[in-house]
Amino acid sequence: MTTEFETDHQGEMAKMFEQRVEAILKLGIEQFGLPVGIFSAIGEQTYEIRQVFHPENALTPGMEFDLDETFCSQVISASKVFAFHDVSESELGSHPAGEKFGFAAYLGAPIVVEGECIGTLAFGSPVPVKAFTKHDIDLVQLFADSIGQAVAHIHDRKALDQARKDIELSTNTDPLTGLYNRHYMEGILRTELERSNRYGNAVVIGMVYFDNLKNLNEKFGYDAGDAALKLFAKVASGMKRETDVIARWSDKEFIILMPETGAAGALNYLQRLTERVGAEDFEAGSAHPKLTLSIGLGIAEAGDTLDKLVSRASIAMHQSKQS
Repeated sequence: MTTEFETDHQGEMAKMFEQRVEAILKLGIEQFGLPVGIFSAIGEQTYEIRQVFHPENALTPGMEFDLDETFCSQVISASKVFAFHDVSESELGSHPAGEKFGFAAYLGAPIVVEGECIGTLAFGSPVPVKAFTKHDIDLVQLFADSIGQAVAHIHDRKALDQARKDIELSTNTDPLTGLYNRHYMEGILRTELERSNRYGNAVVIGMVYFDNLKNLNEKFGYDAGDAALKLFAKVASGMKRETDVIARWSDKEFIILMPETGAAGALNYLQRLTERVGAEDFEAGSAHPKLTLSIGLGIAEAGDTLDKLVSRASIAMHQSKQS
């Protein structure tokens, strides 16, 4: 739900931004008497049209040009509004942009965000126009600043969204293995059990116990134990289905939720996981100890609570460990 909301929210921000730029382009075309309006983004040596109004649609969004072949390069060099009302009377009469864009008159301003020029707002005409006034110069920069403020707001909002995601990830993730943690798995299991009790959906979990983790820590040091846990996480994550959820339940235990899986399929996965981890060439110093796991299956019954389901899997795992 959170992801869908964030996606919708970001999409709404992008739509509002496009509408804002569109309104500025239309207003500028009317105000300056120039039929073409362009909002562009710039790279190191590239110029990309993002939004544009052109009476003959000769310029369209997505078109890219070498930056040096555009009048935008003059705007960036000057770091301020650049304009000419008749290219034949300016020093840019032979500039390649005149032919590429068909501009005999041009008015462009830099769009600056956090001190960096990220693009330009420009207006042009295929025929000369009357000389631009100071009011025109100030106004086009005001329009460009408005777009820059909107871009900065989007950047700030995205940074805030990312910070929230990072916090959420750290809250729900085991820092050593990168798997989900117990807190997250408890929430998922409670939700699945509620659905199961309401609709009869099957809930199947596997408990995995790292048999020789204590021995690895004592004999080879905690770095070796940590490496073994990370290896398990890598192998388990590589084998799981997209719908499966794996979490570190305790120091030596993991729980795997396997939705829409029967007992036979779940047990087969756990057995293959045990074999795959055991077959890994694990190194601890000069030694190559085999990693061993014990597994247990827990299948939800009517009215089960989280504790009952996990206890059932734990009992099955201990029985497996003793056999």
